[in-house]
Order: sequence, then structure tokens, then C-alpha cells
Amino acid sequence: MSKGKKKKKKSKSGRNWTPISDHKNVGGQLIAPMSALSEEMEKMGSPLVKSPWLHNRLPEMLWAALILVAESRDSGLNQFRRILNFISNHPLHEILQDITLTGISKLDEPLRQEFINFIAELDRPSNALGSLLLFKSLPARESWEKALTSSKPDLDILLLAVGKTLWHQSQEATDCRWLRLMGNVVIGNMVVPPKVADEWFNYPNVGDQRSVRPQIRAAEITLDTLDQGNSLDFAWPRAFWEECWANTPCIESDSNHHTFSFEANVTRQAISQVHEKLLKHWHSTHSTTAIDAKHDAIFGMAFYTLRILDEMLGIGISSSVLGRLGLRTITEVRINLKYLLTQNSTDLWKKWREYGAGQAKLNAIKFGDSLDPPKFIDVQSIEAIAGDDIWEEFLNINLSGWSGLDLRKLSERTNLKDTYDKYYSWSTSYSHGMWGAIRESCFENCGNPLHRLHRIPKRNPLQDTVEDAAK
Repeated sequence: MSKGKKKKKKSKSGRNWTPISDHKNVGGQLIAPMSALSEEMEKMGSPLVKSPWLHNRLPEMLWAALILVAESRDSGLNQFRRILNFISNHPLHEILQDITLTGISKLDEPLRQEFINFIAELDRPSNALGSLLLFKSLPARESWEKALTSSKPDLDILLLAVGKTLWHQSQEATDCRWLRLMGNVVIGNMVVPPKVADEWFNYPNVGDQRSVRPQIRAAEITLDTLDQGNSLDFAWPRAFWEECWANTPCIESDSNHHTFSFEANVTRQAISQVHEKLLKHWHSTHSTTAIDAKHDAIFGMAFYTLRILDEMLGIGISSSVLGRLGLRTITEVRINLKYLLTQNSTDLWKKWREYGAGQAKLNAIKFGDSLDPPKFIDVQSIEAIAGDDIWEEFLNINLSGWSGLDLRKLSERTNLKDTYDKYYSWSTSYSHGMWGAIRESCFENCGNPLHRLHRIPKRNPLQDTVEDAAK
């Protein structure tokens, strides 16, 4: 490894995510490398062809997926090699560059039938390809019917094949993508160095596939940008998913990856004990009836977060949307308190307090002038808060943040950026009702692979928040 070149940190999830550091910050938006490349190619007049595996390319390689899952993986890969040998040795091999279902359907009838017959003969022991006949819109259906006269459609095999290949990086999806790629390599439609071609051809037998698998997937994506991609035909993929939707039902998933456990010492009794000790400490340190912005802020924040934590222990709250709002608030309070303690400025403690009083005044004026207060608002209470320290006519209202910094910048200045990233960013999406939070809490993926992971409404259990809040 050359000097100065950092080794790519392996993702804990196992997924090949591009790290945040490789995204480009443009106007507050983190631009993904592939998105940036796509924009550049668009400007150059050569737009990047976007043909997602799940939506477009999986249906096209469905025949390969059926063969692959019908028996063992080794058996399926052996069939793939025989198909590659057929292509490379055929007198008209240069015409067999596109082995997708749509590509096969566009071959002249004699060659098309010959190729389909060969594939069907390989599949004879399992008859998995019969599942293709479930689809009325199957490209070249008449040719497949001639070759599969003894095969019966099997919905279970279809569900298994699609389920195994839905994720574009799964082993089975990569195997199917390898077949499509190598079909172009063996006829010379894609020229690569001999060493690379050898690695790719032997990929299924390579013990360590961590380097070759990404190469296979990346190279297979480019096939749609070659000659065969000049006029992409998505009629079959669209028809495939439409027929799957029309002819099969949604299935609720039984999978539940959530865990619900937290340390036994996070109890209401324990919180009450902490509260009593905090109250005693307040009495022992409270020394004046004058305004003491620092003392009030420190103890007030502590009492406030204890109250939130106690409420989170209500039945069902800790693993709910409201639990996440509580966790977000506790995180924000902690960062604000750390910043105040770090700066330890009398003026800043006062500014923080005045900001809150100003918000009370702002709302009191609104409800006093034109708005009818909602049921949860005690107007007398917020009027009293507005006039706690000084006559409200002298109290200014700050319409921006109390510190002049957003919470992320406050976390950076207090060395709490990790805390911010862990607990605030995602819980904020719950506070604002953004799609991510709605998706996680109110929808789940359909358990029917033929519905391509679409979302169905379900009130999902969420991970418990009490242990994180207690930390």
C-alpha cells in the first residue's frame, strides 16, 4: 500500500457503503460519488444508464436464477459454465451477446429456439424453468413453451429464485450477474486483460471473493452502456412485476430483528433515588433568592431529563415514537449543558435563560392577541415565566438560536459529536415526522419476494430507548 493512501475501513454492516468522507459537500448536501459521476457524464452528453438490478435486470436474468436455486449452487454454476461453452463455441457466437430474456427473444427464430432448447435440456432434471410459463408476457413465450413441454410451473421455485436474488449483492444475484458478464467476455464483446478474464472466469471457485465479487458486479452494470444498451427495452421487467403484483398476494413478514432488553437498574425506583439525591444537592447548594442563572440551568436540566427518563418507562413508551422524542431531547439538553459549562460565561448562562423566557413571551403575546390557546397551553403559566426575571416590556425575543450555533456545531465544540451522531440525527427525523421515521415505524417490507420489497402498512415495534437515554 502506497504512503498516504489510507486503507478503506470495513463497514460494520458488511455492506459496501461509500464512506461519508468520500461524499462531496455541495451547499449542505452530501453528493454521492456515483451521483456526481452521473451528473458529469450528463454534462458531457453521455448520460449514465440507470438500470437497477432489482427493477430491471433481475427479471431479465430470471431464467438463470431459476436454474441456480433449483438444486445446489455447484450444480447451477456447472450449468452456467456449459452455457458459456455453448456460446463461445457457437458459429454465431457474436450474436449471442445478450442472454437476457429480452435479448434472447430478439434472436432469429432458429437460433433462439436452439439456444432455449439447450438451456431447457440442461434444466431437465429439475424442471425449474417451467416457472417462466406463469407469465403471459414472457418474451418469446412460444419458444419457451416448445422447449418446456414436460415442465410444470412451480410458484415455490419462483419465490425462492426471486427471493435469493432480490438484493443485488447477494451471492445468488452475483452468480447470475457473473453469467451475464462472462457471456460478453467469451465472445469478445467486452475486452479485458487476460489475467482479469481468468480471475472472472474462475470466480465461483476462488476462496477469497472479496475483491473479485465487486469487480464482477461493477463490470456487469456497464453492459447496459455498451451497444446493447443504446435502446434499452424495459417492457418485460415492467410486465413481470405487474403480473407478480396482480397474481400473488401480499405477505406479512414474520421476521423481527428487534430486541427489547435493558439493564435492570434502569427502573423508576432507581430514578426516584437519583431524584432525591439531586434534590438534596440542590438544597445544599442553593444560597440565594436572587436570580442565579447558572444554578437554575444546571439543576433544571438535570431534573428535566430525569422526568423525561421516568416518563419513558411508562408502558410501551420506551419502544415507541415518543421514546425517540425523549431521547432526542435528552441528547440536546446534554450538549447544551456541556457547552454552557465549557464556556462558563455569566452572560451566556443569562442568555440561555432569557431565550427561554423570550419564547414564553412570544407565545403569550400570540395567545393574548389573536390565537385561541390549545388545551395543553396554560397561558397564565407562560405569562408568569415571561415576567419571572424582569418586566416583560424589557425582555427581548430572540428568533434565532440562543447560542448563535446549531446543535451540530455545539457538539463539535464540546467534543460530543459522537453523541450527536449516535442519538440525535436519526431521532430528529422522528421529531420532524420525516419519511425515514415514518417508514421505520409505520411500514414493513412485504414478505412476498415477487412484490420486490414494496412497503405495506404495519405498526412496527421499535428498539428500546431507555438504556441509551440513561447513558
